[in-house]
Amino acid sequence: MSLFQFTRRSIWIATIIIEVLLLIGQTVTDQFSFMQGLHWPPPILIPMFGTLCIVLADTRQIRKYSGALFVIGCLYWCVHDWRPQPPIDHAQVPFRFMHWTVEEGDSRRAQSTLQVASSYETDFLCLVNINTLLRLPRKEVFAHLPHQKVQWPFLFASKWPLTCEVVLWEDHTVEHPLNIARGSIDHPDGIINFVALDCPSDPSLSRMGTSHRIRQALGSCNADLVFGDFNCPRHAASIQQAFPDHTHAFDQAGNGPIMTWPAKFPILHLDHLLLNDRWTCVEYGTHRPEVGDHLPQHARLIRSTP
Repeated sequence: MSLFQFTRRSIWIATIIIEVLLLIGQTVTDQFSFMQGLHWPPPILIPMFGTLCIVLADTRQIRKYSGALFVIGCLYWCVHDWRPQPPIDHAQVPFRFMHWTVEEGDSRRAQSTLQVASSYETDFLCLVNINTLLRLPRKEVFAHLPHQKVQWPFLFASKWPLTCEVVLWEDHTVEHPLNIARGSIDHPDGIINFVALDCPSDPSLSRMGTSHRIRQALGSCNADLVFGDFNCPRHAASIQQAFPDHTHAFDQAGNGPIMTWPAKFPILHLDHLLLNDRWTCVEYGTHRPEVGDHLPQHARLIRSTP
């Protein structure tokens, strides 16, 4: 075997090991903290590494193995990120929802965030990690959402009266701050209960550990809507453990890859919306503003039983 063949075969082995590890990571997700990092890379990398394996394969047998892994990777990516759902016929007027982890840091950026957020048509808005924005004339800008409550780091604005309370609040003096708020919206068709989360961002922190903290704070959660910056990818075991009776809005109305971070070149879906069985999502996606660290997620929701 020549040096070129040896190098090519070595790169092929390394590439196929990475592809297999990514598949394992997507399957196991974040159940084990020592390998939760394997769940973070976007699933599109799996078929990309599969393509590279096929290119590097230097025998027919190796090419067959590479092709099989490529097909598995493509199928997983299609199921995970390309999940076209048939449109749901409904006579209800949808409840329009929007959540945005803004992380504004100065007055100019806060002003831009406020202007952009006010331009979207929504019945309920949650902005997270707000600071400077609170000193701006938000009540006038959000005149179409007259009912507003602030429970730092959350700002809630609604078309209808709402209540909210802090369940757990930790500022940045805590090493891994976790913030949880819950509340209700006095919708004309019935109360809508919600839970908002802002989870720690340290990628080395055990996501299952954070999930346990959420369960301890909330107990058994039966809120209609659960949303926030979970700081872990979609379908993570930690999300399922914390909210076993809820379904991701993407699973009902997702159609194509949806990523929320980073805003300039999104590759990870870290912000999520979960629904209980009393609600159905008929539209789910993201906006693309020119400001902010995350992309806002938006949805149109109807009651499963009118």
